Amino acid sequence: MKRKQKVTGATALLLATALLAAACGSQSGSADETTKKDKGTGAPAISDAPVTLTAAIDSVIIDPALEKLIKDKLQKQHPNITLNIIQPVKGSTLDELIASGTVPDIVFTYSGRLTAFQEKGILYDITELVKTHKVDLSRFEPQMIADTKVGSPNGELYGLPYSRNFHAFYYNKDIFDKFGVPYPQDGMTWEQILELAKKVTRNEGGTQYRGIDPGSGISWIYQPLGIEADDYKTGKATLNNDKWKRVFELVKAMFTIPGNEPRGNAIDNFLKEKILAMIMYTNMFSQLEGPTKEGFNWDIAQYPSYTERPNIYGNASVNIMTVTKTSKYKDQAMQVIEAAISDDVQLESSRQGRISPLLSPQIQAEFGQNLDILKGKRIASIFKSKPVPYPNSSPYRSKSEAIAKTYFNQYLAGTIDVNTALSKGDEEINKMLQAEKAKQ
Repeated sequence: MKRKQKVTGATALLLATALLAAACGSQSGSADETTKKDKGTGAPAISDAPVTLTAAIDSVIIDPALEKLIKDKLQKQHPNITLNIIQPVKGSTLDELIASGTVPDIVFTYSGRLTAFQEKGILYDITELVKTHKVDLSRFEPQMIADTKVGSPNGELYGLPYSRNFHAFYYNKDIFDKFGVPYPQDGMTWEQILELAKKVTRNEGGTQYRGIDPGSGISWIYQPLGIEADDYKTGKATLNNDKWKRVFELVKAMFTIPGNEPRGNAIDNFLKEKILAMIMYTNMFSQLEGPTKEGFNWDIAQYPSYTERPNIYGNASVNIMTVTKTSKYKDQAMQVIEAAISDDVQLESSRQGRISPLLSPQIQAEFGQNLDILKGKRIASIFKSKPVPYPNSSPYRSKSEAIAKTYFNQYLAGTIDVNTALSKGDEEINKMLQAEKAKQ
């Protein structure tokens, strides 16, 4: 999930200063120096002259703790490299940087954004850099590399993963205790969760308790089935079918449990009002920190599955670092990426609550060890399910999904039946696709 970041006047001034320094500093070191070859080995003899690299952030969050990890490692390995990570506040988003002519050397983003990056003209295939820098791709979970290549027409590698998101099943233990209902167990199906939700959806002492919320409407419910609202290959809508019908009916079944109707913000229902028993969400550890210190009694179970697709949840964005096509310091940018994916940085990042894309059992075993709020929690449950392979979505995915949500809401409200919702949604998506193609 993407979160807005509050920026003070002082912070904005610092960012502006950093941006100016980056624009000036990137003149340090000669581009010619980075292309020299070691006469003995033929490998790139990367200049150790001082150089400043800029990194933009697009649709992910780079918090101070992760930034410090990367910069500390960089300082030890390559003290000649200064890295300016520019937070995406007004005036310094990736698009605004590109428009101003300040194209960064590196971009922090996620795999699903690479299709859109094709139009920006900044993608660079780092396959040769990986070879010359002898980066061992076998250290990564194979699916993480496969997901990174989703937006590549010919198998290009446009970046490397530094972390991945995850989906988790959070529940309020106090509500289950209050009604004498057993806690959710690992390995449950959506149908079993639905029945469990009915048992904890009650009105007690004038307070209406909700049993369940899927966290993002239909979005995270359809993804495990490997379906899309439109097909990037055919350019046609793909909403009107039995799989989407199942999704619509399942989510409506949740929201029409008497007393479980959506009320306000689901996160607030869970964290602040404490009237929601179960919520499916991505990483919300930072949001749980305050409530946990105040005594909020919660835990985690394995994410629910479809019977025919056990231990699978939705798209878990692979967070990646890319080297831009226009960078004059591609080798140094690669050194920054190497620092971010090094074992020691990944181990500490895992301890801070980020899932590493690396295969290392040790790194996975240390997940969340530095977070007091996770002590005694069923953390192992998170790793019992895996994300569905990231889809090769069309550039119009967000618009298609918005149309699907509109017709689901009409179905939920009872103004149309499910078959009509899917049929009309299909028609509207096709009209949208035709209009978008006409603009090209």
